Amino acid sequence: FVNTQRANPSIKTVSRFFEYKTWTDQIWRTEIIENGNAFFHWQGHDRKNGHRDTIINYLLNGQRWQSTIDDYIFFHALEGKMLQGYYDNSIEYMSSDNYVYQSVFVEYITDQIHQRAPYGTRF
Repeated sequence: FVNTQRANPSIKTVSRFFEYKTWTDQIWRTEIIENGNAFFHWQGHDRKNGHRDTIINYLLNGQRWQSTIDDYIFFHALEGKMLQGYYDNSIEYMSSDNYVYQSVFVEYITDQIHQRAPYGTRF
């Protein structure tokens, strides 16, 4: 992901995960797994006790949002109300520093791994 702070777009990070506030104000991290079809969530730095999931519940502008993911495309629904949802290739959320961030997919390349996100930017 490229994670960009919306209040100051010059603040960006590149990471395999993003950190967000849940509906209960807890801080969790998530990355996308299974070729863009599921999430892997963990709390704080405790990745070894994380879990696979098909939804993410997060806060944005004081509202409770729920998203699913399919082939690297998010489906966002306010309070999980699917009939009022929309598709997008990015996600905006409240992060642990109480700022809104937007995360978009990028192509992630290391010496050993080459993973491609559709419509991503190569880094």
